[in-house]
Amino acid sequence: MSVNAREEDYEYIELFGKPGLFTNSRIDRDTVPEGWYAYDLRGSDYDPGEPVTVEPYVVVNHAGTILTHAPVTIPKEGFKRLKGRLEFSSYHLTLKDFCEERGLIYPEDNRTFKLRPASESEAGIFYAMTPEQDANLAVIGHVRMDFGHGGTEFWHTWWQRGEESLNSSEFKQELGEVVDALRETVLKDLASMSRYCGEHGGQIGGGCAQNYGYVVDTAHYRYCLRCNPVPGDYQGYLTCFDLDRQRLNLMNATRADIVGMTFYGDGNATSFTDADAYIKEIREELPYRATSGFRFETATDDPTVRKAVDDLVYNEFGENNPRPLEDYENTPNEGMTFGGM
Repeated sequence: MSVNAREEDYEYIELFGKPGLFTNSRIDRDTVPEGWYAYDLRGSDYDPGEPVTVEPYVVVNHAGTILTHAPVTIPKEGFKRLKGRLEFSSYHLTLKDFCEERGLIYPEDNRTFKLRPASESEAGIFYAMTPEQDANLAVIGHVRMDFGHGGTEFWHTWWQRGEESLNSSEFKQELGEVVDALRETVLKDLASMSRYCGEHGGQIGGGCAQNYGYVVDTAHYRYCLRCNPVPGDYQGYLTCFDLDRQRLNLMNATRADIVGMTFYGDGNATSFTDADAYIKEIREELPYRATSGFRFETATDDPTVRKAVDDLVYNEFGENNPRPLEDYENTPNEGMTFGGM
């Protein structure tokens, strides 16, 4: 996994007499600010942890990464020998600290579209869904992409999955901007996709090979990119959701038909009309509520469902539910939320 250049805790170093920042981790090149430079250090075959060369990118014997405000001239052979001209210190600081000490302007993160790795619980929205699910989640459609036989081309096809009114001119313009931005990183070519997935996580289940999921959220839309970095197949599927319509669908759903709803910290929300599916979702996600922001609301008045949900909550804390079924039959449903709300 790689680290964000703006968030990492570095060690101060001097490289060829110039100040810089060192980390044992790989730096996500997408987070390197404009006007800054990241270089990898390669260790020797005898001691991979002892840097011997500085290079633009190192795969084998990676011995750390350096962030500098001044470029390093790399010879034609693709590396520059250190020859003892890398000096470490025990002084740790962040990029912001470094800028303040050096009188440099701290580079804010001005990326318009920021990818985040998907969680395993989000895997379902990256694959084909039923027409009913598409409608409930306000899916507009998806872009199917591949890099051609050589891995460096870019072929794509649009598949409409929602009502035509969702495919507005505003959406089309933003979709083009999102794809253009992704073409600079994960969708640059097949090799770039493989490297990006290896460095950023986002593994999701499903598919014959290991697939990876990433999400871009904007004010009105969500873009879910599924990556399949395998030659000879479609390598990318970008599913697009209308968040405004999705929220409206949730609000307009008839509560009499809904058993319950689940919510996550990243904004995902699902309504359930199947009691077993609702209870199963709570059972699987409740242990991870601290990191996922998971919460739920039981909408049905069915006492058996409400008791089953309460049983799960009590069991999570190692306690038995003291309330018998009769209590639920005689108590109005006031709903329930969990996970920080």
